[in-house]
Amino acid sequence: MMKSSSFTRMFLPFSKPGFWLGIFLLTFNNLINFLPSAFHDKIYLWLNLCALCLIWLWSRRYLNLTNVDLGWRKDNLARSLLLGLGLTVIIILLFLFLLWLLPIIGLNIGPPRLPIDSRLDLLWRIIICIPLGTALFEEVLFRGIFYGYLIRNVSTKKTVLVTSLFFALWHITAAFETVSYNFQIGAVLFGIGLWLIFLISSFVAGLLFGWIRYKGRNITGCILAHALINSLSLVIIFWVWK
Repeated sequence: MMKSSSFTRMFLPFSKPGFWLGIFLLTFNNLINFLPSAFHDKIYLWLNLCALCLIWLWSRRYLNLTNVDLGWRKDNLARSLLLGLGLTVIIILLFLFLLWLLPIIGLNIGPPRLPIDSRLDLLWRIIICIPLGTALFEEVLFRGIFYGYLIRNVSTKKTVLVTSLFFALWHITAAFETVSYNFQIGAVLFGIGLWLIFLISSFVAGLLFGWIRYKGRNITGCILAHALINSLSLVIIFWVWK
């Protein structure tokens, strides 16, 4: 009887309306990435911000989530931001170390192709598009709404694992688009392997952001780390990786 109750409880978050939240997280980004890239780039920021507003209002109405549930709280703000900055420093230093190490061990891998036309385009992405359209949007969805909803029914460990898994699945078509744009999937096995690496990296990133959410008891550090890591990585690829 206890086993049955425990099993039922594990899937309780995915009963209505949690089921529809899960469907949204599995489909929205993957479907949007099928749009032509030129059109997608134009609507990316505004579409994501509109979707964020709607899903936030929906979560307040149907999931009964408070600002505290979503990770918006005044206490622990400094701790959360410090954790976010610390994670950013570690990840960026590891990235730079990897770029330094690869030529030494005989792997001369050129930088990936970027759909960036100019420095002005780069600035737009790292100052506006990534912080708001990517970091704020995704962190409020995964470490805010989804995390706050799951933690009511399952343990912190399961919450972090499930949100990280969905975060990886959120990037299925985005990862494929990155691989195909850079490598044209010339070698099928290599392309699939690289695609899986991107998905695994997204899962690990989800774990790290989830750890900040748990330890910091606040979502601001997650948003800061996500924005800085993505933006600084783009700057490194654009200016440093030759």
